[in-house]
Formats: sequence, C-alpha cells, structure tokens
Amino acid sequence: MEIIAGNLSKSYAGIDIIKKFSHHFERASITGIAGPNGSGKSTLLKMLCGYLTPGAGSIEYQKNGLFIARNDIFKYITLAAPYSSVIKDFTLLENWQLLNQFKGCREKLSYRELLDLLEWKNPGEKRLAQYSSGMVQKVNLLFAMVGQSDILVLDEPTSYLDTINKGWYHEMAQKYFTERTVIIASNEESDFSEAGKIIRL
Repeated sequence: MEIIAGNLSKSYAGIDIIKKFSHHFERASITGIAGPNGSGKSTLLKMLCGYLTPGAGSIEYQKNGLFIARNDIFKYITLAAPYSSVIKDFTLLENWQLLNQFKGCREKLSYRELLDLLEWKNPGEKRLAQYSSGMVQKVNLLFAMVGQSDILVLDEPTSYLDTINKGWYHEMAQKYFTERTVIIASNEESDFSEAGKIIRL
C-alpha cells in the first residue's frame, strides 16, 4: 500500500507546524521521519493516519493501483504511539481478544505464543494500568506489529524501553516489517536502523 502526500500544511494559533510537506511513501518501504521535539513529527503522522485533517494539501492512499477513501483508511493502518495505546483498564488477555476481534492478526498466534514473543510469563489478571510504562509500550508495539494492517506507523517506538527491550524491538521489526509500508518518527537515530530513507523535518 502507498501514501502520497502533497504540500501538507498544518498550523496552530497561526504558527506553522508542518509546511508544504510532500512525499511518496512507496509500497513496502521503511521511512524514518527525524526531528527534534516540537518539529511536527507527531502532527505529520496523525495527518497521514487520518486522525488529523490537514490545513492544506492532499493525501492519497492506494492499494494495488486502486484509491482508498480517507474514511476507510483505518482498516489498513495501525498507529503505535505513546498517545495511542492499548486499553489500560483491561488485562493483557482482554486486550489481545479485542485485537483479534476487531483488527485481526497477520499470522495465527495463540495467547501463549504472544507471551513468548513478549518474553513474559503469564501476567495473570493484572490490568495494564498496573504495568510499568516500558511494559505497556512493549505491548503497544507488539500488538501493532502483529496486527493485520498494510501500513504500520510508529511514533517514538523505543520511548520507555530500556537497552534490552530496545534490542527486542529491533528483533521484532526484522520479523514484522516485511511486506509492509512502515513510517517511523523519532528523535533517536537508532530507531531508524531498518529504514531505507530518512526525512528530516
């Protein structure tokens, strides 16, 4: 699947956050979007995912040469970000059941296999609100990666992860980025290890 952004702009209170951004995110490409805090990375991702309406410009979505309506794009995109997370009042198992019911998975995984990918023992009935920030981020990332979507968008993917779990993230990326259009926004250069191209805002 492809995203074609043309002259995207967005401003708040008269201040330009994104100004005339254009890029063709090609099918099965991995693109990094770099920039310091406040450079507009998250705003750009939200526009590309359909969560924000651009102030100006256009976004086209194509799959196999066919255009996808903006209202239907949620079926094809998964966003993982600190501001877009799993349901913290639910247990891990309940969140897993929701993912399977409403999004589906790229491959058939049992709950036990999910725990193995997380490198965890059974967490029991703990709600995700009782997990550390790093554990919640790990769940958020894995759900996004195993979920059924053509486009994977990650905002600051290794935030809250320690050194060991940053390594885990890159292992999962090698497995689950294949045959997908992936967009990664970060101010950490190491987050772009898998990227074929980096755009600097």
